[in-house]
Amino acid sequence: MSNHVCILAIAIAAIASTAAAQPSDDANAPDRSIPAYIYLMNDRGDKVLVSTQFWRNDPKYDDRAFHRFLDVVASLEKRGFRKDPKATIESWDKPEPYVRCYVYLEDRQAGRRTRKGVTTGTRLWCSENGASELELDRSDAPRHVDNVLKRFDQYFDRASKNVHH
Repeated sequence: MSNHVCILAIAIAAIASTAAAQPSDDANAPDRSIPAYIYLMNDRGDKVLVSTQFWRNDPKYDDRAFHRFLDVVASLEKRGFRKDPKATIESWDKPEPYVRCYVYLEDRQAGRRTRKGVTTGTRLWCSENGASELELDRSDAPRHVDNVLKRFDQYFDRASKNVHH
């Protein structure tokens, strides 16, 4: 993962802008966002896609988003997941003998419109977990990452029971 961390750190360091809202709610503004993602896999072959967005209109927010991304990846590593070049997901619909999950951080769809602008959230889903995609709003909330990981564990555990009888 160190190559990805270095690339992301360089990208964050290079970001400089003066806008305040995150992400921009101006429909006419050019999209300056930078997506980042990593695929992880555990010893059983279960796969997780973790992605995020750096909106590039508030360097302090992007720094916090970068740390949320790293916190989620580090927590998944503690759960036995590792970066692996074989850990791609080609079809989310095709049944497989392993669990597939995604964690989309800094996602607009999971966010909200507030008086101060637009917020982001996280979308989470695991195959065969018996529940639909989950949206957790307020990425910048103090316990957001903890909530994401708690719900990830619930979805992943249910999916594991269904896939790895």
